[in-house]
Amino acid sequence: MNIFILSSRALSSHVSWDPVFELENILVRTCNAQLLIPSARHWLERSEKMPPLANRIVRKAIKSTTGFYKLDSLPELSNQPNVLLTVGLSGSNLELLSSIPNWRQRFDVVIGYVFDAWDTNSYSKNVYNLDRLFVPLPEVIDELTQQFNIPVSLLPFGADVLAQGSCQVKRSIDVTSFGRIPAQYHNAFFNKFNQPGSDQIYYKSTPRTGEVYPKLPYEQRQDEEDTLLLFHMLRNSKITLAFDTLYPGMRKFPYSFVTLRWFYGAATGGAIVGKRPTTPLMDELFDWEDATIELPESPQKSVELIAELLQDTKRLQSIYKRNYVESLARHDWRYRIQSMLEKVDVPLPHQLREELLELKMLHHKLVAKELAVKK
Repeated sequence: MNIFILSSRALSSHVSWDPVFELENILVRTCNAQLLIPSARHWLERSEKMPPLANRIVRKAIKSTTGFYKLDSLPELSNQPNVLLTVGLSGSNLELLSSIPNWRQRFDVVIGYVFDAWDTNSYSKNVYNLDRLFVPLPEVIDELTQQFNIPVSLLPFGADVLAQGSCQVKRSIDVTSFGRIPAQYHNAFFNKFNQPGSDQIYYKSTPRTGEVYPKLPYEQRQDEEDTLLLFHMLRNSKITLAFDTLYPGMRKFPYSFVTLRWFYGAATGGAIVGKRPTTPLMDELFDWEDATIELPESPQKSVELIAELLQDTKRLQSIYKRNYVESLARHDWRYRIQSMLEKVDVPLPHQLREELLELKMLHHKLVAKELAVKK
């Protein structure tokens, strides 16, 4: 069996894409997968600088002739099953499949995983020829199945818990926020914790400037460094902030959505404080004690709640361990990869099975240790 990962890493460098590339890197390592990295056609890059009408005309011409993307060297396939997987932020990213001439005939199994899966109008026509589509929102599965007439399966997000997770007790940052946060809460936390004389630290992560068609290859950029730094900051944070996508002041989403920050926060142990997603999926995925702590509607009362929580060392340390242990058991990306492969009847690669076993052994060790302490 041969697994190939069709990657957009030569087309974009942005914090939104960092988790996609993180997942791809885990796939490469655990599945002995080969990365395929298409680049953009010259005229496609030039069209980005054109006025909107000219841009649309040129893009339409490129798509109908050469296609948007090119792959310099086609993969060498064997007589064993050949599996192609592509992960994208939106359905439009499935257009990347067209960089491989006759891609449907070349591969035995082709699967896609789309993060922001709800916009059915954005999907490339390539979606009709997938063997299976994976999405992280259960609410859109029926609509996508009916519209595209292909199998569509739920695949929640995850995190690299095995490599980046932690339940360490020593944490030097009190409150961390990454991604969007309603302005009234940010202002209240900043004014409370980041003033002279304060013993606490509120850290708001600022994303790097995104780059379309980056000049440097992925290995020479800071994409992976930013991911590693983010995990390190979270491992050293007592509290991580997160808000439901439907909460006022957040980016407009059509659904309540269990986004990546919930999985990253839990994997690294810190208490997740904010506005819990209202989707029923959240109750399935994060159903343990203190998985999340709800903030009041009043930012000032929220400041008081966080100040009290920071004083409750015993509760915080219990949360660190519980979040990490639950993430080890349920929310590592390796479990998601296992689910994908099993859904399309692809045998699990040896290294993936080894790392799944490692997760289970580490989880069992921590649970056994906890039980021994209670006795």
